[in-house]
Amino acid sequence: MNNSRKALLLSVSALLSLSLTAPALAQGAATPKVIGVIDRDKVVSGYTKAQSAFDELKKGEEKVQKLVENANKQYEDAKKANKPPAELEGLQRRLQTEIDSEVKKLQANIQTIENQLEGEIDNAIKAEAAGHKVDVVLMKQAVLFGGVDITDGVLKRLAAVQSTAAAGKK
Repeated sequence: MNNSRKALLLSVSALLSLSLTAPALAQGAATPKVIGVIDRDKVVSGYTKAQSAFDELKKGEEKVQKLVENANKQYEDAKKANKPPAELEGLQRRLQTEIDSEVKKLQANIQTIENQLEGEIDNAIKAEAAGHKVDVVLMKQAVLFGGVDITDGVLKRLAAVQSTAAAGKK
């Protein structure tokens, strides 16, 4: 798994973790009656939209990498052609601007995808928790035993959301 994919997965997982524990902390003195657990890794890896996002991210990274390689080649070719230093400097600035622009687009796309996935996953978790009358949802990885596992229900809800969205686009 490449670094950007790991970063996106960790980012989504961290946001998911925060969104799940914040409501429980806000209840304060209220004693929870039913505790739910969710396997966040299974949710992220089982949600095809998240996998598509990872693939899209990888394509964006590859595009930037090719742009960098092409820019390096252009610059080296210009150096070999004995272009004047001022022309080389201008070429370098132009190429760097193109790369920076593409990186900014990729970063904005990543942020948009993260926000969208976080919202969809959070809504599915809340809906599934309400359906099971769960008061608190914790990460399964942090629970030694017990709790109502709502992971599969969350994945079904996410699949339904994705199907509905796909049907709406047709």
